[in-house]
Amino acid sequence: MDMESDEAAARSLAAVPGGGGSDFLSRLPDHLLVDILLRLCTKDAVATTVLSRRWRAVWAGLPHLNFDGVDPSVPARALASYQDLAAFDIQRLAVSPNQVDAQETSAWLALAAPRLTGPLHLDISRALSEEALDDLLMADEVDDDDQEALEFPCFVRATEIRLDLAFLAPVLPPIGVFEALRSIFLHNFRCQGQIIFNDMVFPSLQHLTMNRARCLNVLINSNALVSVHLSYFMLLQQLAIMAPGWLQQLEVLCCFYDAPIPVANITADSLEVLSWDGPYDAEFVHFGEMPCLWRLRAPPIFTLRWQEFQMAQICARFLNRFAAVNQLELHMSLGVSLLSWIHFFTVSS
Repeated sequence: MDMESDEAAARSLAAVPGGGGSDFLSRLPDHLLVDILLRLCTKDAVATTVLSRRWRAVWAGLPHLNFDGVDPSVPARALASYQDLAAFDIQRLAVSPNQVDAQETSAWLALAAPRLTGPLHLDISRALSEEALDDLLMADEVDDDDQEALEFPCFVRATEIRLDLAFLAPVLPPIGVFEALRSIFLHNFRCQGQIIFNDMVFPSLQHLTMNRARCLNVLINSNALVSVHLSYFMLLQQLAIMAPGWLQQLEVLCCFYDAPIPVANITADSLEVLSWDGPYDAEFVHFGEMPCLWRLRAPPIFTLRWQEFQMAQICARFLNRFAAVNQLELHMSLGVSLLSWIHFFTVSS
């Protein structure tokens, strides 16, 4: 349904049968009109602004906005009306466009940033097939520095940001503090060189999850983080985590396998759970003292003959790094795929 048909449907919503001159629906108080709009999709609710001046600001009272399967330009046109509605905030915003368009997405993000006081969910990857996403993740001949960037503004009051970016490269502003942000989930994205998280920009960040990425370097310096989960990073060469404060759980899965020399430096004095699925060489991968560690997941062992000895050595060297743990997880696989775990057991002491 295009915007013209949306507006026609909205006009019919408030029309009075028989062509009378009174609009009894518009006389209802705002909270009842908002209750009516809650039964519409956000796109149709926004279209009610054409009914009359009385309806112009009603839709802005919706606590949650959800633009599902829309053209990338629709959220920008809708959110532009917030510029004249200073009294309203957005409590939750979810957008799933029907195509990948970094410019249009950046436009509505800039409009939403000053208003959002809760979670932001953006799923661009739904516009592509799983096969296309896999091709973008595994591509050999891609210049990531030349890929289209997604200008991402500072959301000062947002509490959660969940982005599935179809391998666009998010670019943060040079200044700005995400003061209220506690959780970040990044999926299917790329970095132009490196990605950095620190207390100056993310002072309240507690949970960080990044999955399926093309990124050379990940640098994390935080005293507030409680959990970090990284998985399926292609091209990753360096991981540096300085989290001497509250970091309790660190998970690094299926990373570094395509790096010539993986380099990692991990400082996490309060770490309790560590999962490390990747190459380990004590010369280049350094773990600081972890006196609180009680659960450990070691690198996997593959039973293919040409890999068995090498992987067993990596696992053994990794285990020798840690004096004792209460719970140990070991994984074995008969297949060449990193996803084909067939055996799992836990040892507790």
